[in-house]
Amino acid sequence: MCGKGSLGGLTHPGCRRLFGLDGLTSIFTYKGVIERAIKKLKYKFVSDLASDLVELFLSFCGEDKVFSDFCRQEEVVLVPIPLHSRRLRWRGFNQAELLGGLIAKNLGIKFGPDLLLRIKDTKPQVELDKKSRRQNIRHAFVLNKNLKFKIKNLRFILFDDVWTSGATLREAGKVLKRNGARKVWGLTLAR
Repeated sequence: MCGKGSLGGLTHPGCRRLFGLDGLTSIFTYKGVIERAIKKLKYKFVSDLASDLVELFLSFCGEDKVFSDFCRQEEVVLVPIPLHSRRLRWRGFNQAELLGGLIAKNLGIKFGPDLLLRIKDTKPQVELDKKSRRQNIRHAFVLNKNLKFKIKNLRFILFDDVWTSGATLREAGKVLKRNGARKVWGLTLAR
């Protein structure tokens, strides 16, 4: 959470917060071919890239023992960061849901694409500085009360394509933790 490396992506003891993420795994650095591929997926709507990105992602994912062990525990659910309905209509798909579904299937874990709802139509985070990102995303997510899904004591992997400041994953993680999630791990393609 402080931006410094840690063993296996675990949150440092001094950085832990009651409703904070328990760890973070980012497989790639957000530059070069990975940056171009993610941008094409998100902004040029080249959704065919999703399976190639996931295949590449999974080939490196197994090297992270702490994350791999987290995935093997009982009752782990991968939850993609939701888009606001307006952005979803514009793009036609949620890249985090598309990629996350492929990852969950390949890892053999449950997938919860409708568990969180984005109720605030935020500005794109890429356009903002770190402080503005936190303010922009604040109170953007809620638990979907229409689902008969009990999250108490379950473990969750929150998935997004890129970690920049961490504001989005942190805010979504708070919602899960406040509703009883035992552990919440952040997972991104790139950082």
